[in-house]
Amino acid sequence: MMRNKRSNFCVISLQTCEEVRMNGVKKYWLSIGFALGFISPAYADVVPVYEIKQTASTYLQTTLTHDIYRYSSNSQLTDLLVVDQQGNKLPYRISTPSAETSVQHEQIPVRFFPVPVGAAPETLLIFSSASIRLDDNEISVSAEKGMGSAAENPAAPTDFYLVDLSDLKTRADQLSLLWPVNEAHQYLEVEVSGTNDMSNWAPITKTTLVQLQKNGEFLTRNKIPLNLGEMQYAYLRLKFIRGAENLILTQVQVENSQALTKALQRDTWELDGSLVKSTESALRAQRHTPQQPVAAWEFERDDIAPVSKASITLGDIQYGDIIHIFSRANSKKPWNLVHQGIWFNVQVGNEWQQSNAIALHNNTHTQWRVELHETLGAKTTPKLVFERDAQTLEFIANNAAPYSIAIDNKTTTDHLTLSSQIFSQLTAGKDIQWQQTTLEPLNPSLSSFSRHQFHVSWKTVLFWLVLIGAVSALIWVAVRLVGQMKNQQTK
Repeated sequence: MMRNKRSNFCVISLQTCEEVRMNGVKKYWLSIGFALGFISPAYADVVPVYEIKQTASTYLQTTLTHDIYRYSSNSQLTDLLVVDQQGNKLPYRISTPSAETSVQHEQIPVRFFPVPVGAAPETLLIFSSASIRLDDNEISVSAEKGMGSAAENPAAPTDFYLVDLSDLKTRADQLSLLWPVNEAHQYLEVEVSGTNDMSNWAPITKTTLVQLQKNGEFLTRNKIPLNLGEMQYAYLRLKFIRGAENLILTQVQVENSQALTKALQRDTWELDGSLVKSTESALRAQRHTPQQPVAAWEFERDDIAPVSKASITLGDIQYGDIIHIFSRANSKKPWNLVHQGIWFNVQVGNEWQQSNAIALHNNTHTQWRVELHETLGAKTTPKLVFERDAQTLEFIANNAAPYSIAIDNKTTTDHLTLSSQIFSQLTAGKDIQWQQTTLEPLNPSLSSFSRHQFHVSWKTVLFWLVLIGAVSALIWVAVRLVGQMKNQQTK
């Protein structure tokens, strides 16, 4: 009995030793495979990056920043997915919001008064102090003493209306008129001219005004387009050439319109760089120019977001000199000159002001280099600031929350284009109210994504295979020779 147990123990021990030996061999070859790039670490096909909790709305939208480009392997985000709790793909689209524009209207009352037929230019000048008053639906004109007989005769027919713009300090887009509604004054044809001296009149425009009322319905067209610059004319003449018999104006206003554009949300982030020991400019290698010592800093970002603007911050260091900015996709590529010019960073009063951000064209390079005057090397550590328009992600939920924004590591499908087509069909012709929601970052490891994996080209693999084969052949030849020499010695 003891012998059987001992035999079993020996068998188990031998099996265990063999397993340990085989595991050691496997680990050895796996380590070689990882080192040579023949074997890549495994990673999940779909990795969630953000999560959206329970929400009552079906049509959801959220903001995407440059952070999503840390995980994606494509600057167009073609590997992005929106999935529900069960992993079902949801239709979505990514867009850049357009600027929202609103129009603000400003109405400025101005003085006006009727001018009798035959009034001389010097007589018109006193009308600048005249005023119109409306009391109990009656119109009265008051002016300073000494207006002259032409102005004192209220029964004299009106030749035209004079509008005083001398106190107006803004432009005049259009003129708005009001008059009592009646059948005699439904259609008014008017000519507008301007002057600064009451003698020389310049024609401005000619138009027809309309004010109709029937069965409680109104039709009004009482605005005259002017498009006058600031203080272009001190006075306007409104000459009614048709339909203005016994016309009495009750109100004249200058109306200006101003378009207000709401600034788009900008996605801004900054990088810290490291000072380069070499003082040789990267520009010299490109253009073979004479060597000029510079202070250079290099930066590396872990995202591939398309950048539209870049700038640097120098803190409280006065600077006004040359700047070179370079970028490249990786360390195996040469530096590309992105910008060359003058950069200033100066203190004005209590504020620091600097040059405007440099415009870029959707630059996705990850490595950057900034060169400044050589004296700045020991004085400051600049920061590189990137800007881009924030993007909006819209998707259609299915009441299976939580939802995930994920990256598909092994896809060859353009998820964005395919999903956008489905999205368009589902939303076509619908007036949809989108609910803004917040993303909760899951902070997955960058090593879980294919872009951050170690990739080896087929040329490198072929080189190592040939090298290993050659070394193996040499070892085999050496072993054969040693064996033959031993055989000869024994004989």
